[in-house]
Amino acid sequence: MVRFVLMLGLETMLRSLVLSAFSATLGCAADKDPPAEESQVSVDIGVPAGDDGLDFESLPKGGELRLQTFGQGGTHVLLGVRTIGFGTRAFVAMTLRNLETNAEVIAPAPVRPQLFYCNDEGVCDLVPLLVMAAGLTETDAERDGALIEVRADVHNADGTSGWAAREAVLSTEDL
Repeated sequence: MVRFVLMLGLETMLRSLVLSAFSATLGCAADKDPPAEESQVSVDIGVPAGDDGLDFESLPKGGELRLQTFGQGGTHVLLGVRTIGFGTRAFVAMTLRNLETNAEVIAPAPVRPQLFYCNDEGVCDLVPLLVMAAGLTETDAERDGALIEVRADVHNADGTSGWAAREAVLSTEDL
């Protein structure tokens, strides 16, 4: 009986290897969808919009990012990320870089994928996304008008990845 089970297991493994090799020569894996084309994957950086702050508005090049404190004393910016081709859950890491001093603030992707809100066309938003901005400028340096680069790096569990970067200007109007 044990010999029969071992032979059956060996036959199944060989069959799987043959199918895998055959499908690889055709350019796709037997158990996976073909990889997404470059044009099907996109990342955009934005800011919260709408009456409730839950809508996505694309951040134009040189757009304004308002520093916030939320009563706690630390400085933050509210951002948003719009994706296509990543599904409803993905990992998002944000980097803010001061273009004058090269100081960087990194908000790493969380351990678990973040839940995006997606419409019927597969456009998915993560809004709002809170990023701490402490350390982006020196303590006594003027923050209002500082030129920064915002970068979003996105990937999902299936290995799809992409990024976007945008220049923006810090504003202290809300502080």
